[in-house]
Amino acid sequence: MDFQFAQSICNFPIRLHPVSEMFLDYYNTGKISTAVFLRYFSLPNSDYIEIAACYVNILLTATSIH
Repeated sequence: MDFQFAQSICNFPIRLHPVSEMFLDYYNTGKISTAVFLRYFSLPNSDYIEIAACYVNILLTATSIH
């Protein structure tokens, strides 16, 4: 799955909080689990909770299709 495509579907803001951006990078590179990503991605901004859920849902759905 193209990470940027998934981000556009989930309406990611143009600029993420740097901490959230770090956790997004860790998740995309497989350094952290889905559970850790969902827990920490939204810590700096609670508006990111729905974005993280959307993103994970799209990535996991796309992975299960292939």
